[in-house]
Amino acid sequence: MKPLRFGLRWKLLLFTVLPPAALTVGTLLSVNFNLSRHLQANIRESLTRSATVFETMLAARSRALEVAAQVIVRDPRFFSALTLPVSHEDPQFRATVAGVAKDFNRITGADLFEVLDRQGNLLASVAPRSSTREGRRELLRSALKGHAITGVLVERRGHDQVTVTPVIADGRVVGVLMLGASIGESLARDLRAMTRSEVTFFSGLSSTGSTLQDPEDVSALRKMLGSLGEDPAAQPDRVLETRGATEPHLTLVRHLPHSKPEDHQLYVLQRSLGAETTFLRNIRSVLVRLGIVALVAALAMGFTVAERITRPVRRLVRGAEEMERGNYDYPLQVFRRDEIGYLAERFNDMRQRQHAYVMSLQEVGRLKSEFISIASHELRTPISVIKGFVELFAHGSLGDVSPKQRQALGAIEHSLQNLVRIAEDATRMAQIEGDRLNLTIAELQVDSLVDQASAAAMADAPHRDLTVTVEVEPNLGPIFVDGPRMTQAVANLVRNAIRFTPDGGLIDVVARGDDDHIAIEVRDNGVGIPDEKRRHLFSRPFSHRDSLNHHSSGTLEFNSAGLGLGLLIVRGIVEAHGGVVGVESKVRRGSTFVIRVPRDCRRVSAAA
Repeated sequence: MKPLRFGLRWKLLLFTVLPPAALTVGTLLSVNFNLSRHLQANIRESLTRSATVFETMLAARSRALEVAAQVIVRDPRFFSALTLPVSHEDPQFRATVAGVAKDFNRITGADLFEVLDRQGNLLASVAPRSSTREGRRELLRSALKGHAITGVLVERRGHDQVTVTPVIADGRVVGVLMLGASIGESLARDLRAMTRSEVTFFSGLSSTGSTLQDPEDVSALRKMLGSLGEDPAAQPDRVLETRGATEPHLTLVRHLPHSKPEDHQLYVLQRSLGAETTFLRNIRSVLVRLGIVALVAALAMGFTVAERITRPVRRLVRGAEEMERGNYDYPLQVFRRDEIGYLAERFNDMRQRQHAYVMSLQEVGRLKSEFISIASHELRTPISVIKGFVELFAHGSLGDVSPKQRQALGAIEHSLQNLVRIAEDATRMAQIEGDRLNLTIAELQVDSLVDQASAAAMADAPHRDLTVTVEVEPNLGPIFVDGPRMTQAVANLVRNAIRFTPDGGLIDVVARGDDDHIAIEVRDNGVGIPDEKRRHLFSRPFSHRDSLNHHSSGTLEFNSAGLGLGLLIVRGIVEAHGGVVGVESKVRRGSTFVIRVPRDCRRVSAAA
C-alpha cells in the first residue's frame, strides 16, 4: 500500500486556510460561549431580582395589613362590640359583631376578615376566604397572649398572607382580629406583570396559583420539586435548568416569607430559555453566516495563493518529467521576477546543458557501437585466415606436423574459438545497444532449446566437476522464438552459474509454462550475489571488476572473470522477445535466474 502523499498545492492550501479558519471558528465559538454564559447569568440575576421584588411586595402588603388591623382594633366601635356583657354564643351578639366587621371590611377590602373571642372561637368571618380551627391554631397562640403576629395561613384550599392582632380593652385581651390577603392566581398574575417571570405558588406539592398556561408545565414543575428532596428550597439562591412540556426554563424556588420551612409553602419563578434566547439564536445565525463568509474568503485566498505558487512549480515538474522522456524543449512559460522566476531560468539553463551532455553521450555511445560493430566485423577476416591455415597445417597440406606443433595448433584453434565468441558477443551487444537486434521467429521445442543451451555451456567447461540437471515440464508444447538467440541467452545463464559455482556444486535448469508464457529457471548453489551488486546486475554499462587487472578464462574456471557481457546480452535478447529476466540471490547460498517470455513472439516481432 502506497503511503498517502499530499501535493504542494494541498500543503499550501492547508497552511494558508487552516490558521484563519481555525481562528474564525475559535472566535465564533468563544463569542457564542460568552454570549450564552452572559445571557444565562442575566436571566439568573433577573430571577433573583424578581424574587426580591416579590418579597418586597409581600412585605409591603404585610405592613398594610398590620396598619389596617391596628387601626381597626383601636377603633372604639370595634373593640366595644367585643366587650358587650352578653354571652358570645348569643346570636344577637354574633350578628352585631358580624355587622361591625362588614363595615370595616368594606374599607379594608381584605380577602380574609375574621373576628375571634378571647378563647379563639370564631365570632364572625365576613370575607371571601376563611380559616379553620386547625389552620389558625398556631397563629392564635401569640395573639391570645397579647402579641400581634404576621404569617402564612395554611389551608387545604391554599394559603394566605395574614396578620393576627389581639383586641385589648382595660389591659386584657378581649378578642382577636385576623386580616389576610390571598396568595394565588391573582397575585401570580400581578407578579408576572411586574417581573416578566412565570410565577407558581405551591402548598406542599399542590399548586395554588400559576401563570403557566400549559397544565403539563405545572405537572413537570411538580415532579421537579418532588425530585429535589425533603426541602426543595433549601438553597434559595440556586437557579435550576428544568425541562417543561415544550421548552426548558431557568427556575428559582423559595419559601414564602413568614412561612415555616416544614410547611413547604413555596413560590417558584421561571424564565423560558426559548423566549429569552431568541436574541441569542439571532446572534448565532449572524455568527454562522459570518463564519461561512470568513471560511469562503479564506478558501478563496488560499486557493489563489496556492495556485499562484504551485502553477509555475508544476510547470517545472512537468519539464523534469519531459526531460526523463527525452523532451528537452517543453515550454516552461514561467514569466516572473521573483525567486520562482529565477529558479525557472536556472532550471532552463541546466536543462539545456543536460541536453547537450546527453547528446554528447549518445554520440559517444553511437561511435562506440559502430566501433565495436566494425571491429568485430574486421576481426572475422584475420580469424578466418588464421583458422584456414590452422586447418591446412592440421591436415598436413603444408607439410608434416610434429606432435609439439600439433599441440600448438590445438591451442591456437581453442584461442580462435574464444576470439570468435568474443567477436560475436561484441557484435550482439552493438546490435542490442543500437536496437538493431533482428529476430528470426520459428517454432521450437522447449526441451530441445534447454538441452542445446546446457550442452553448449558445459562444452566450455570440460574440466569443471559440476552436476547439471535439466527438467522440462511434461507436455509443455512448442514456442515461437528466435532459436539461436534464445539458446544463447539460456546458455549464458548456465555459463554464469558454472563460473560462480565451486566444483561439486549443483546447477538446475527448469522449464515450465502456462497458457501464455514460458519460464526458464537456472538455479545454482554457488557464491551468490550481494544485494548492492544484484540491483545493478543488468544495468548498462555494468562491470564488477577493474579493467586494468582483468584476467580472463576461456574454460569457465570457478570465480574467474569474463568480459561481463553475458548477462547484458541475456537481457537484450529476452527483452527483444517481449519478455523479462530477473534474479534472486543470497550470498553463499546461490542464485536463481529466471527468463520469462511469451509463447508466441511473432506478435512482438511484428510490432517491433
